[in-house]
Amino acid sequence: MAKKDASTKQRVLAIVFILILVGSSVAYGIIALFGPKNDFSIPKERILNYKLNKIQVDLLVNNYFTVIEYNYTSSCIECIQIKNYLEDLTQNSDGQIYLQEILVNDKNSIHIINLLNETLIEEPNISQAINAVCDNLLSTPLWCAINRV
Repeated sequence: MAKKDASTKQRVLAIVFILILVGSSVAYGIIALFGPKNDFSIPKERILNYKLNKIQVDLLVNNYFTVIEYNYTSSCIECIQIKNYLEDLTQNSDGQIYLQEILVNDKNSIHIINLLNETLIEEPNISQAINAVCDNLLSTPLWCAINRV
């Protein structure tokens, strides 16, 4: 009789462990699918119309990218030209630039961050914006040599 009780206890214990293993695997899958998402990944697109968070910027800078935050107002006519130049430069920068285009209400500015330096220019004109970006890139692309204003 004692052997039957011991084998029954072992079976019950084995079933409990199996249920715990299966239950935790299912719970992990559900949490991974529907749980909160931390968006600390590097975006695939290089021209963004939103602001990256601090962790994303740090991740990009530590991976030798240059992050440009261009803040512009809707009333600024020259800003459209600057924005177009920055987009063109981003697309022709050998993949080293991430451009954030942020529509703001107060004043225009360009903030350039990379591993070597950080530059902020308030109320930039076209020449200042392009020269600041080209001067602060880790590797100067051909675009800068051809299109400097």
